[in-house]
Amino acid sequence: MPMDRSLYPPNWEAIALEKKIAANWTCEHCGRPCRKPGVGWMDFVLFLLNSEGMDGWYAQTYEETADGGTVEKPQRFTLTVAHLDQDPKNNDPSNLAALCAPCHLNHDRPYILLNHRRKQERRGQLNLLDPPLFPEPAGHGKDPKAVQHPIWRT
Repeated sequence: MPMDRSLYPPNWEAIALEKKIAANWTCEHCGRPCRKPGVGWMDFVLFLLNSEGMDGWYAQTYEETADGGTVEKPQRFTLTVAHLDQDPKNNDPSNLAALCAPCHLNHDRPYILLNHRRKQERRGQLNLLDPPLFPEPAGHGKDPKAVQHPIWRT
C-alpha cells in the first residue's frame, strides 16, 4: 500500500534514517541484513556470499522461474520503518521498528484487512456470512500475546 506522505512529519526521512542506522541496517524482526543506500545490488549479493553465516539470506536474493531461470528479488532486502501502533504521528522511538519489506507487510496485514472490511461496511458491500477479522488468542489462548487472525485459519 502506498505511503500517504501528508500523514507523516516533514522530517520523516531523517527519523526513518536514524532508526535504520540504529538497527545497523538489519530487520529487527527476522534479522535479515538489508542494503544501505548507494550500495549496488551485486555488491550487496557479494557481501552476503562472502560473509559468514549469510548464505541462508543469499538464497533469498533470487527466485527460480517456471522455465528454469532466475529472477532477482532486491525488494526483499529493503529496510523500512514501521509504526507499531499504525499512527504516523506517533514517532516515539519505542513505537518505531526497522523492518525488512516482507516483515513490514506482515505487520501491516491485519490492519489493511480490517480497513478493507470497514470500507466494505461503509459501502454496504459486506456479506453477512463473512467471518469477523478481529484477532483471537493463538494456540487456544495459551499465549495471550500471540494472536491468530480468523482469515488465516484453515
